[in-house]
Amino acid sequence: MKRTVIALLAFALFMTGTNAQETELIEDGIYLYGVDSLKLDSLYTYWNTYVQFHPKDEVAWRNLSELEQAKVNRLLYKIHHWQAPQQLRKQLNVMKRMEQAIPGTYTFYYCAHVGGYVSEKESKLMEENDVPELFSHPDEYADSAIAVLPKSVPARDYDLWAEYLIEKNDTLLLTKVLTQYYESGLYPEERLQYNFNELQGMEAGGVYLGHNEGDIIGKLILQYVLGVHQDKILYHENLAPREDYLKAVFNRIGIPFSDEIYRQLHSIRQDEMLTNVMRYIFEHSKHPVYLSAFNIPDMVLGKGVPDELKACLYNEGLTMRYSKKPYDNMAVKRRNVEQRYLLEYLLMSFHPKRQSTQRFQVPAEILEFYYLFLLNDLMPYYKKHNPERRAWLNRILTCILSKMESNDSGGFFSGGKFYEIKLKDDADGGCYYELTERPEKYWRIEPDEDEAKQKQMREQMKKTTRVLIKTDPIK
Repeated sequence: MKRTVIALLAFALFMTGTNAQETELIEDGIYLYGVDSLKLDSLYTYWNTYVQFHPKDEVAWRNLSELEQAKVNRLLYKIHHWQAPQQLRKQLNVMKRMEQAIPGTYTFYYCAHVGGYVSEKESKLMEENDVPELFSHPDEYADSAIAVLPKSVPARDYDLWAEYLIEKNDTLLLTKVLTQYYESGLYPEERLQYNFNELQGMEAGGVYLGHNEGDIIGKLILQYVLGVHQDKILYHENLAPREDYLKAVFNRIGIPFSDEIYRQLHSIRQDEMLTNVMRYIFEHSKHPVYLSAFNIPDMVLGKGVPDELKACLYNEGLTMRYSKKPYDNMAVKRRNVEQRYLLEYLLMSFHPKRQSTQRFQVPAEILEFYYLFLLNDLMPYYKKHNPERRAWLNRILTCILSKMESNDSGGFFSGGKFYEIKLKDDADGGCYYELTERPEKYWRIEPDEDEAKQKQMREQMKKTTRVLIKTDPIK
């Protein structure tokens, strides 16, 4: 009965659907995990029917491949074993059918790499050795996809190929891909500006430790495409387990590397290995070493930065610098804000808000949120020593809060907290903004709650709410 309902739904969708020229990409598999199973099945049946009528439609085949991956992964996470999901993928047989329908196309190469498509001979060999092909990502398909990379791909494809080429240390092809990415206009200019400011505040030859491609790709565009900050050394810590990659980065930094050193750093626990590598770079680098400041203190290294390393990290604005010797980091922070960072772009946006389709990229307005937290602590100093600079920084913070208030209806969630932006009126001085924080569970009072419950919630909201930022009144 369930299959009949799904088939009827799919047929209805198909009969009212658009033609092959109007098909659009669905979200990639990462975002399909939250779709309920009935809808996932109906979507799969719809696109499976669609490709039978439009066998040359690459968009339809890619959609079908994404849905197949979502179905297989859902089963994998449900039973925690790879054999049944792998059997499901063989039963659905999407990649083999795609290879017959659109061989030699970018879409086929992309899906074959992402979906771990292997030959029957390789599949049988892997099965005999109890090796899951589900987690394979054949390089030959990636290389073929990059060779025929069209200009119309979504941003997430550029991110995928950039990370692949970073790992391979192929700077020639990486430059080609990043140039096409930049010229496509898909990489948000606000992210480039934030990445530029991070590098701009670092000393010459500094080493930047980035957590994932979201920290690295924009900086590589700046270096390889725009030709700025080429002296900075970038380390992508998610690639630390790749011995060849780590060796190349250590060589650029100028620190020792050998098989024995790699064995000492290596760990089957990723968070432990990332910490080992970080500590090793801190201790051996003769270049200044930096981390992104918004990753502290809740660093994305599994359990975070160890306390003995955290004690040696100094905030210089948008980055944290490692130093065993204490120094006046606030003086450096003021220098960065006053002389190095380009912040005027925060005052006005000259293009409509775009929805991000990038992998592991935070929205542009959240980057502006980081400016608020990281630079607001300069306000007391400027109030005492430089009122004109305080007025300038206050204007920037006010513009950020104004844009965030209009974009997010005055509030948003992050890290289990609810942040609320309110425009308030000071009878004596004028209007100002206030940014408050409280636990997510106290973010609102439901209208159907009884009066006693509402009163209790209001008291809890009042107790748990704290003011993080309060701007000066707007003149």
